Amino acid sequence: MPTPPAPERHILHVDMDAYFASIELMGREELQGKPVIVGGDPGFRSVVTSCTYEARALGVHAGMPMARALRLAPGAVVLQGSFGRYQTYTERILRVLLGFTPFVHAASIDEAFMDVTGLPGGIECKGWEVQKAVYRAVGLWASVGCGPNRLLAKMASKRAKPRGVALLEPDDMPPLSVSAIWGVGPETSARLCALGVDNIGKLRGLSRGQLRAVLGVHGEELYLKARGHDDRPVLPFGHSDPPKSIGHEHTFSRDVLTPDEYLPALARLCQKTARRARDSGFRGRTLTLKYRLRNLKRLSVRRPMPFASNQDQTFFHIAREMALSAIDSPIRLIGVSISDLEPSEQAQLTFIPEGTEALNLAADLVRNRYGERVISSARALYSPM
Repeated sequence: MPTPPAPERHILHVDMDAYFASIELMGREELQGKPVIVGGDPGFRSVVTSCTYEARALGVHAGMPMARALRLAPGAVVLQGSFGRYQTYTERILRVLLGFTPFVHAASIDEAFMDVTGLPGGIECKGWEVQKAVYRAVGLWASVGCGPNRLLAKMASKRAKPRGVALLEPDDMPPLSVSAIWGVGPETSARLCALGVDNIGKLRGLSRGQLRAVLGVHGEELYLKARGHDDRPVLPFGHSDPPKSIGHEHTFSRDVLTPDEYLPALARLCQKTARRARDSGFRGRTLTLKYRLRNLKRLSVRRPMPFASNQDQTFFHIAREMALSAIDSPIRLIGVSISDLEPSEQAQLTFIPEGTEALNLAADLVRNRYGERVISSARALYSPM
């Protein structure tokens, strides 16, 4: 007998509305209806973490430099949030979601995917049910996207904001802007629009080969996304996928240009990234240097390493070469990350050992006992971090 087709998956994406700002407003009636921004110290070069919809109406959004946000909303109230408090609310919300299904994936502190396939009731009814349950439990609103996979559920939740529930099927996609596709940023969108491709219907008119020619390996991924394809499962809660990259970045208190100004910070970032890699049991094969210019434009340079590594000195040697070659104007941020990760125990031996494993292991033991800053490389001693 032929195998019956698998039932269509019912995936929800629960995305909390203005999460940090909404938590900060709880019990503060005097701030209701006002533009409120949550972020770092306005006197430092901090960015917006979250904001109310009143602030968003003025053009403020998460990730925006605080100075620019205050120019757009000069009367906004700025609050410095409490991550510990947000984490407590997230744990309470996850308990609500787990009351529906064990297949819950916390994508971040304020969003989660749920697989509700097979549960009674239609998928949109289940979305409304989940939304109401969250509000009853914590007094916070969520928008819920519904779809046959994670991609479409994520796109649907964006359309549902705020306080809504929306369903998105593959056949609903053609009229939408290409920027509506999860993972398509301003740069990719601009490149496609320059070709006359401003909506998903036109994007579907491009072949896999054409997209690969324009966008490289990401073109093939976009070819599938434009058709609503996404076979990633929502695994049971507690399962953690291996990281795709490990890295750190730093924002300077003022724009810097000379190597003497940014190399100490870069050395500290390489040290922190390497230590995280060792603690996580991974080595990386590709190193990425990223930096942000004075005009906020983000740039990055990737370079494959000759062998998989998790050593501070190897990272800094390569990152230093990349920075000296690439940075030719003032920068406000610098970062480093490793990708193409593999478990340390599976890493192939090299004919040229790095020779720093014992040194870094001893340094890690000291840091574990006395703190991260108690021991550092000489090149990072003058870091402004």
